[in-house]
Amino acid sequence: MVFGIFRKMFGGKNAAGRNKDLPVISEAVGSGDDGADSERRSRFEDFERETRERLEAKSHEMPGQAYFSQLQALQESISDRRYMDAATAARKSLPLIRKWLEDPRGNGKRLSLSMPALTQGGTMLAITGDRKGLAMLHDLVSEFDHLEEYRADAEKHLAAIDLFDAIRKAVAAKPGILQNKMKSEVGAEDGRLVSNLISWLEKAGEITRAKNGKTYALYLDGVEMSAKDASAIYTESPRPGSHQARSKPGKPIELNLDKLTLLPLPPSPEAWSSQLTLPATSETFEDAEGVWHELTVEAIAPADRPDPAFRKHFTTRGGVLSFDDLAKSEASLGAPGAVMFTSEQDGTPMIERLERPIYALDIHPEGKGFATRSKTNILTVYREDLKVDFETDLSATPEVAAGRRRLDLDVEGSFLWGEPHLALNCIALSPSRDRYLYTHVDEAWCIDRDGKPLWGVRMPERPVETYHQIFEVGGIRGHTGTAAEIEEALEKLELALPVTPDEIRQKYRKLVRQLHPDLNPGNEERMKAVNAAYETLTGASHDDLQGKGNAEGLLTFSATVTFMTGGGPDRLQAAAFSGRGDSVLLGTSQGRVLRIDASGKPIALYDVGSAPIRVLETDRYLYIQTFTRLYVLEGDRLVGLQDCTTKCDLLVDEGLVLLVESKGVRVLTEAGRLLGVALTKAPIRRAGIEDGALVVETRTHRGRFSGLIA
Repeated sequence: MVFGIFRKMFGGKNAAGRNKDLPVISEAVGSGDDGADSERRSRFEDFERETRERLEAKSHEMPGQAYFSQLQALQESISDRRYMDAATAARKSLPLIRKWLEDPRGNGKRLSLSMPALTQGGTMLAITGDRKGLAMLHDLVSEFDHLEEYRADAEKHLAAIDLFDAIRKAVAAKPGILQNKMKSEVGAEDGRLVSNLISWLEKAGEITRAKNGKTYALYLDGVEMSAKDASAIYTESPRPGSHQARSKPGKPIELNLDKLTLLPLPPSPEAWSSQLTLPATSETFEDAEGVWHELTVEAIAPADRPDPAFRKHFTTRGGVLSFDDLAKSEASLGAPGAVMFTSEQDGTPMIERLERPIYALDIHPEGKGFATRSKTNILTVYREDLKVDFETDLSATPEVAAGRRRLDLDVEGSFLWGEPHLALNCIALSPSRDRYLYTHVDEAWCIDRDGKPLWGVRMPERPVETYHQIFEVGGIRGHTGTAAEIEEALEKLELALPVTPDEIRQKYRKLVRQLHPDLNPGNEERMKAVNAAYETLTGASHDDLQGKGNAEGLLTFSATVTFMTGGGPDRLQAAAFSGRGDSVLLGTSQGRVLRIDASGKPIALYDVGSAPIRVLETDRYLYIQTFTRLYVLEGDRLVGLQDCTTKCDLLVDEGLVLLVESKGVRVLTEAGRLLGVALTKAPIRRAGIEDGALVVETRTHRGRFSGLIA
């Protein structure tokens, strides 16, 4: 969060996550000239001084470090369901916010920040009965106009403290009372608020909810339930243990990425800077750009309407897998959730209960079956018939134990950089289900279905960066363009998709030699346009592309300077088996995507500038999705890219790519070229391709967009 604020404050020039310790083909090679080295040091000393001065001058624009420490404590305590600790952190945050707002230097210059201490923190104060803390919160938001948007929340928190008590008393007086009766039972006007507070009490362990028809029966913790309600409560099965036979940990391959050629792709914009939105429509369905020959709309009979409980959808070679991960469907009664498979051949859905709750999920688009990881770190692999294939306890592996000792994780493994549960993160399943992969912080381990470790790799640590450190590789991250701006930048370099990073570099060098003012005066404006285009396409700094003494110097020097320190593990945040299952793709917090072969050897490295949230590969194309962009690659060629929103599902179905949002679907070719946009008035429940037509369903209607115009 702090890093994002710094980027806002200083115009996005931070280099975090891009080309800091990796060779950027050959532009990162210094000239070796002592005079040039001296000049560089002087430039960076000036940059250091200016950066410090800017930090000091703008320090009043946001709360200090003490506030952010309490914010971290608040969020970690809520995630760990330690609500008393969360309330304490929220209360300690209030005087720090007041001190910030009372600073006279900040008049009219304070950043508009999200303040969880005033929203989630208020709920924590209410559930723990801290009336004095809520009064402090209410006084704070009432006094300062900068916090005006939180005043309605403050009023709700004051009401919630009494509602929490009323709910507790009602459930104690009437064990088994139905949740949909609680609004009238406690005399509340807002039924959604009552349901939300009941959910918080359940998370706190004070109330147990048992599925009962379309609502829940409520019991205080420890109160005996009726036999019917007790049968609807899920109880997790015993831990299966690890299926690895050995107790001695394997030794991971220490990756040396310096030996790989880095393929820098046009950097992905940060989530806070993305402004992409789809237009709204008043029509039930709308062909926004008139690209389909026919749009038919039909009402869905109540009996045939899609169950909104199955809210996550994934396309596979044989059909669509849909998941009720919150256990809200009838099929999940007594279970932690349910899965539904709809076959492409006959369209008949098959539904089964899940064995364990879903905390992480992996579905290979070319495979049959899927894998889940529970919050307790049990890996469960399911077959094509949705039955359990095998299970194993990932937290019981010797490799995880060794990693915990190496990283000095505490006994409970509570939190590491905000990640709970021993810092286990990604899972991936091969198309044939003969291998799986899991990641532990900065390590990835590939295991066969019988528990035999095949290989393990460890990412190199992130470099520690200071104000004055000089790197002979990479560049200060410059402008990040939209997809349209990137196409314009390619045109300025006389290029077009598909293109490789090497082709961009070579073309840029050629144009620099033709246009550089030192060699051919009169081309200054064209040279500026070429520099700006190269900056957009590679993330190179605009400052580093200006003011060089000669064309050759322009091409042989780049460096990274940042006012933030780094270091520590480069966490693995995305993982997938390749389209054929013969290699693995790993995405890191630094915005790198690494391809690993079947023996654990790194063979390719991409850089998209920010952490990928999903990596998916078919037989032909590689898809890398960040919070703001979708990249499509064929080999080392970038064949397509599209901007996307932070909440966007990626589906690859029948030779088309779908970017599914709440009220719209963008349809792309497999190579990432936009074909059309389908809009809806109501939220989308399900979307997919059926016999070449785009079918989109809301709760009450189905739209069929058929006959794409070429």
